[in-house]
Parts: sequence; structure tokens; C-alpha cells
Amino acid sequence: MRDSALWLLGLAPLVFATGCASSGAVNAALKSDLGTLRQSIREEQRTGALDQSRAKKIARAVAEREVYAGTGPGAVARIRSLRACSSPVLPALEARAERQDEAAAEAALVLLAAHELSPEALASRYEDADSGAWRAVAARASVAPERFARRRRYYVDPDQRVRRGALEAAVEAPASLDEAALLEAARLDPDAMCRSLATRAVGAIGGEHAVRSLVDLWDRADEDDRFNLVEAFGDRRAFKTGGEGELLRIADSEHGVPAVAARGELARLDETRAAAMTNLLARDITDGSADEQELAIQMAPLTGPVVPALKTRVHDADPTVRVAALERLLELPAERAQALAALRTEAKTDTTGAARAALARAHDASVEPALVKELAAPGWQERRDAGVSLISLGDYTHAATLLADDDANVRVAIACSMLESS
Repeated sequence: MRDSALWLLGLAPLVFATGCASSGAVNAALKSDLGTLRQSIREEQRTGALDQSRAKKIARAVAEREVYAGTGPGAVARIRSLRACSSPVLPALEARAERQDEAAAEAALVLLAAHELSPEALASRYEDADSGAWRAVAARASVAPERFARRRRYYVDPDQRVRRGALEAAVEAPASLDEAALLEAARLDPDAMCRSLATRAVGAIGGEHAVRSLVDLWDRADEDDRFNLVEAFGDRRAFKTGGEGELLRIADSEHGVPAVAARGELARLDETRAAAMTNLLARDITDGSADEQELAIQMAPLTGPVVPALKTRVHDADPTVRVAALERLLELPAERAQALAALRTEAKTDTTGAARAALARAHDASVEPALVKELAAPGWQERRDAGVSLISLGDYTHAATLLADDDANVRVAIACSMLESS
């Protein structure tokens, strides 16, 4: 079947959903006609026709068109970014996966992660592909026991995409015979993501031997790899077979971000130690480095000494720490009004956008005019962040402006944010 016919099949559900509304902005989005799309969005904004439902229809058309029409490395990255909102654009992803370029392989990976493709057929079809992108599909599809021996060979493939795919499959479908190969990848793989996935996969295997093997990695691991080890010890299959004790050792005797993470994991997973870990997290909030404070603020339960500790940070020299502390205090009814007032003051001089984003997540409409102004910012990240915050506020009408942005990364990010929102 030709690509154009596949695209029409992918488009059919959207046309059915939008009916005659598939003209105008939606039609322009499907044709990648940014000029017409921009003009149509402005007109619908002017007339009041662009509500949340309408914005989502346009967003879906934008996302589907970017999936199907994009080429090259940029298209691969944009398709990958749609993992969080793949369900509404499944027809376009399925059509795109029928082609044979690297973007098609990425579409297949997204569909595999969403359990929308049969893994066995893909594992067989592409197991010896010359293309690393398509071998990565075969590796990610290797989740059945009869594929595990082949999967172990993918762990040392020269293409990191293949290794990542195989290691993702190992996290999804753990196999005890993979332990040695996974530990080798956790130690030696040059790619940080592969090391992280390999460590998580060993944690997913669980058992005393796997946990002891992970402990052996600790001394030579850097801070990021140690953070991954903490996550592995907290996996339910590792936690009760030695992981809990290792987290306790790290929480009591280690330092830095991994120690804070261990305390947070224990506070979450172990009721008998929750109070003691909460006390340590409160100490991290008051006395830790900026990175330690930020993580402790995120992970600490809002009980005991944590609230007083948060209040000590609302005037911190680091704006990231200040905003993080104020946003947690918003969760407490007795503190919300004062924290909102402080965040509004912070937002007036905030150069990072963090305070405005926090206010948007808190549904505080006072930040809306500033966010609308930022839709015209010169940097694409600033525009994207402003649009995402407007969606958090429920302002789909203004955020829809970015569905016609000149930068495809912005268009896809805003479309995905709209599609995954309630």
C-alpha cells in the first residue's frame, strides 16, 4: 500500500471526529500550511470559536501531520517525544511505521512501548537488519523467553539505539539469565541511558544475588549511576531481598543526592522507617546543597518537621529552591494563600519561568497575562514552556497560538501537552 493511502487511513478517524470542522485550522494543520493555520487560529481566537475541544482537534491534526510528514533526525526526536500522548495519534504512527526510514523505526518503537504492535513479528523481521534503527526495533520487541538469548547479544551491539531497545525490553520482561550481561552493561556501557536501563533491569530481576551484585557497583559509580542504583534497590523485586537494607545503609551513611533519594524511597516504601526518614529529609531541606534541597523538597512527605523546614527555604538565595519550597507549601490549605502571594512576587523578577510555571500548575490566573506575552519570546524553549503553563491553567485558546509556531519542536510539544491533558 502506498504511503499516501496509509496516511489517508490514519487520517480517517480524525476526519470522522471533526466532521465539517476538518476545514479551516484543522485542514491547514494536516497540510502543514503554517501561514493558513496561523491565520485560522487567530480568526477562531477572535470569534471565540477556539475552545478546549477545538484546540485539541487542531492539536491532533498537528501531531499527526508531524508524525507522518517529518524526515531526518529532527523527525525521529519529535516522534519519540510523542510517547506520552501516543494514543490519540495511533493511526498516524501506524501509517508512519510502514515506511522504512529511521523515523518509521522510531514510530514502531513508540507503538511497541504502547503495546500496540505484535513484538514477535518485529523481532523476527528485523533481528539481522543492517539498519541500527530497525535492529533497535527488533531488540525492543525481544520480550518473549525464546528471544532472550538473542537479546543478550543486543546488549553489546555497536549502535546505542539497539542497546537501549534491548535494555528497555529487559526492564519490561526481566530474565534471571540476563543478570551477568546486564551488570556488565551497567558497569561499562558508554551511554548513561544504557547504564541506567541496565541497572533498573537488574533491580527488576531481584533476588539476593542481584542485589549483592548491584552493591558491588556502588564504589566505582558516579553520582548519576548511584542515583540509578537507589532506584534499582527500591524496585519491589529487589526491595525485600536486600534492597531495603542497602537503602537504609545509603540513607544513614552516604552523602549527596543519592542519599537523599534513598531516604525518600524509604519514606515512601517502609512505614516503620517513614518518621526517621522524614526527619532526615527535613534536615536535607535545611542544610543540604541546592541539588539535595530540591530533591528533598520534592520527595519529603508533608508531615512532622518538613513544613517548618520548607518555611526556612522560602527566602533561600537560590531561586529554584525558593520556588520548589513555595510550591510544596501550596499543598497545605493553611499555607496556600501566603505561598501564592510569595510566588506572585517571585514571578515579577523570575528569569527562569519556574515561579510562573508553579503558579500555572496551581491554577492561579494572575500569571496568565505574563504567559501570553511569553508566547512571542525569541527562544523556542521559552515559548514552549509558556504554552505548557497556559495549558495547565486551562487556557487552550491562547496556547493554541503555538500550534502554528515556526519551530516544529514547539508545535509537537504543545500538541502533545494538549492531547494528554484532561
